[in-house]
Amino acid sequence: MPRLIAAEIARSLQERIAAGEWADARVPAERHLAADLGVARNTVRRAMQLLEANGAITRHVGRGTFVAPPASPSMADTIARMEGSSPADIMEIRLLLEPAAAGAAATNASVSELSGVAEAHQLAVAAADMPGFEHWDAEFHHRIFACSRNELLREFHNLLRVLRNRSPWFEMKQRSFSEARRQRYCEEHAAIVAALMQRDPERARATMQAHLRTVAANILGR
Repeated sequence: MPRLIAAEIARSLQERIAAGEWADARVPAERHLAADLGVARNTVRRAMQLLEANGAITRHVGRGTFVAPPASPSMADTIARMEGSSPADIMEIRLLLEPAAAGAAATNASVSELSGVAEAHQLAVAAADMPGFEHWDAEFHHRIFACSRNELLREFHNLLRVLRNRSPWFEMKQRSFSEARRQRYCEEHAAIVAALMQRDPERARATMQAHLRTVAANILGR
């Protein structure tokens, strides 16, 4: 029974820590907590040992007990949380990143890299079905990021590509697809390619933003 009570006290104290009760001060001494909770001091001691083992508190001889600083999130933890991103969140991030990538590509890309963007556009135009168009549409956007010459920006896009191929994003794209919309996307891609070829970063940003707003309206109904 004492061990069970200690576990319950540990959970209660963990909740108080999470609420920020002792964020800027020491955790009260065991005798004070025991008196406050109406339990034996050794029960509180076992609860504190559980919290220390879980990394919730740190104990320093002669100084007292303190709330442990929050652990820095790992890259894997961050990516795992991103997997639950909604289509609306993904679209919002695309609207922030892709116009910037298009502007950078207009300034930084080599002639051959821009030719690769134009090639992906032409292959999307020539695609005979939705899977073919989706492949070259994704490649078109990927090549723009690749020739922005910003490695971090490119890797952000690689994460977005993974998220866009998962449910419910891909299912929403399938439901919203039509030949008329495909043709409009291709026209907007052509405007982006023209801005890139003319080395006009402002126009590249504007045409990319306009295109993504069309995509958002079709997929999200906005």
